[in-house]
Amino acid sequence: MASVHVTASNINYASSLVRYVLDYNDQMKVPIMKDLIKIMNQDTIRLRADAKGEITNQDVFIPGLLPKIPGRFYYLFGKPIEMKGKKALLTDKESANELYAHIKSDVENILCYLKEKREMDPYRGFLERTIYRVLSAPTDNIPTFEP
Repeated sequence: MASVHVTASNINYASSLVRYVLDYNDQMKVPIMKDLIKIMNQDTIRLRADAKGEITNQDVFIPGLLPKIPGRFYYLFGKPIEMKGKKALLTDKESANELYAHIKSDVENILCYLKEKREMDPYRGFLERTIYRVLSAPTDNIPTFEP
């Protein structure tokens, strides 16, 4: 069975869905939240018990997040990479590193391209897309760029 891999990149995903408002240090400054974190961690199994150093003492906490109106998502798929006949990658570290460098370069180029297109997008914001839909094309798709 032949295997083909395709690089894929996207921007504006996690940063478009939520805003991080309270980290661990912020929560520990609020007495009620500090008490809740301590209670929550009293009987919690330590996941990093086998590790050494300060990391073993980290408390589990729920970060403070606020939902955001999502921005526009930008996706682009790279060129397919044929993996048939490349079993040597499993044993030849140099060949594997060359393929890794190639894939990494493709992903970085795609991300740069998407960031550039995002900056030029007149319908990037929710308000701009909504106004376009209401005034220009209630049933049409909002214009996008052609890769």
